[in-house]
This record gives sequence, structure tokens and C-alpha cells, in this order.
Amino acid sequence: MKAILFDLDDTLIPEGPAIEAGYAAVAERVWGASTPARITSLWEAARAVWLAGRPTAYAKRVHFSLGEALYGEFVAAGPDADALRAFVPTLRAEAFEAVLPAHARGCSPKLVELWKTTRMGALTRYPETERVLQYWSARVPVALVTNGAARLQRAKLTVTGLESYFTAVIVSEEVGIGKPDAAPFAAAVDELQLTPGDVVMVGNDVERDITGARNARIRAIHVDRRTESATTDRGGESATTDVVADLTQLQDRLRA
Repeated sequence: MKAILFDLDDTLIPEGPAIEAGYAAVAERVWGASTPARITSLWEAARAVWLAGRPTAYAKRVHFSLGEALYGEFVAAGPDADALRAFVPTLRAEAFEAVLPAHARGCSPKLVELWKTTRMGALTRYPETERVLQYWSARVPVALVTNGAARLQRAKLTVTGLESYFTAVIVSEEVGIGKPDAAPFAAAVDELQLTPGDVVMVGNDVERDITGARNARIRAIHVDRRTESATTDRGGESATTDVVADLTQLQDRLRA
């Protein structure tokens, strides 16, 4: 092994709690208190606007979700990316309108900004993430291979203090297609000037990270935080899949 590729969301940083914090802040602003039902209603309202107006084929190709659209900053060029940029003002204007009480209607753009600021401010790392990256980046090049919008994913690295550990950062928006396609993995290998057999991919998503790495002929290690110990051949995964319960188990798994 000459390098390690890492996924970002739900591998190095927990994504869900930060997104939920954004919706909770909006609920508190609108109703004076946040409840699970209000958080769900805000998410469902915004998601309905996103699904109705998104450039579907492009969003699926680069694996953009509602979160990327609400963040609303994109770098890709071309008609598909331009169509997404053109839709963002509509999404922000209408995001929460379907569930807002009368006194708050018309406030969706300001509420989206609150969501964005709170969501980014609530980002954290998994407890072991930094020391694991410190350990491996001192020994081999470490690269990030992540789906999402380039500015958003790079901002996450800055906010969580992880950007300095990576020799290369590959984001699906910049490649033009996301995992599980082999292209993002190939881009990382090329930037590191290595071959697929030289690297290992570490990620939490079986389809995007594990199957995607195999599509690129790269060994993969599945981070499954639902289990308490490293196992293999669980669920529908192949017996050749390495599974770890968290990043601290990587050292023993890679030695094996």
C-alpha cells in the first residue's frame, strides 16, 4: 500500500447531526421551539421543491442532494451546471414556504441562510478521525474521494480542521460524475501518480465507496459503525470485503 483514499461524509465526519441542527435552527426561528415534527416538515417542504425543479440527470450523475442545492455554491461549467445554478434562487425562495405560518411566509431565503450557517457551524469530526489521519498522513499520501459540490466539501474540511492532511482532494462536481463510477477513484490515483493496486479506499457506503472502488480495481475497507468489531462477509457484502467498526481498526486491518 502506497496511499489511502478516504470518503468524507459519515466516514470522517458525521453528516446527519449537522444537517438536523440547521433545520432545528430554522424551526426555532419560525416557531420559537424545535420539535422532530417541525424539523421533518421543513425538510420535506424543501425536498419537494428540490425534486420538482432539479436538473435530474445531472444531480444524479454527480450525486447532488438537497444539501448541496441549499448550500448553493457550484464551480462546474456547462449547461447542466448552469441549469442548477439558475434553479438555486427559486429553491431558496420557496424552500420552506409550504409549511411556514402566516407571519413567516416570504422568509425562506433568510431561513435558508440560517440553515446554511448553522449547518456548517455544527460540523464535527468522529472522535478518532484526526489522530488516524495524523498517523497515516505521516506515512503515506492520503487523498479524499467524495461526492458533492466542490466548495461545500472543501469548506467542510476547513471547518473541521482536516484539510492539511490530504495530498489530493477529488470531488464529484469537479470530475463530472460521482462514485460508484470509477472516474473519481481513477482521478485520485492519477493525481497521486500511482496505480489502482497501490491504494486502498476507506468509506462507509457499500455502493458508492466499496462497489465504486472495486469498479476501479481498488481494494476497499468498509467503515460500518453499526458493528462493535471488525468482521467480514456481512449482509449482502462479498466475502472479500474488509469491514471495520471505526477508523481506529484500520491499522490492524491494513497490516492483515
